[in-house]
Amino acid sequence: MNVFAVDSKKPDTATDKVPQKVLVLFSSYYFADKADKMLGQYKVPHQLMPVPPELSSACGLSIGVQEEYIEEVLRIFEVEKITPSHMYYYEKGKEPTEYVRRSC
Repeated sequence: MNVFAVDSKKPDTATDKVPQKVLVLFSSYYFADKADKMLGQYKVPHQLMPVPPELSSACGLSIGVQEEYIEEVLRIFEVEKITPSHMYYYEKGKEPTEYVRRSC
């Protein structure tokens, strides 16, 4: 399932927001693979994809999720002992910005 296909909509008004994409990177293939499997088991919409070259020169896998799911994803990662290395707001062709988790 490609969760990024739905966010091509444009905002209807100045108050509407286009959903943000968060790309989660991992230090190893093991964590990316485990994250993909766990998110599938929890039925969280996500996309396993190569790390874009503008984020890392190393080959690797990342998980893409809509921002609305990121807190759920991070809770699952805590329970399942999955450690992401970095998280970025990402849109192809635009400068990535680091995702900073909101305080509770």
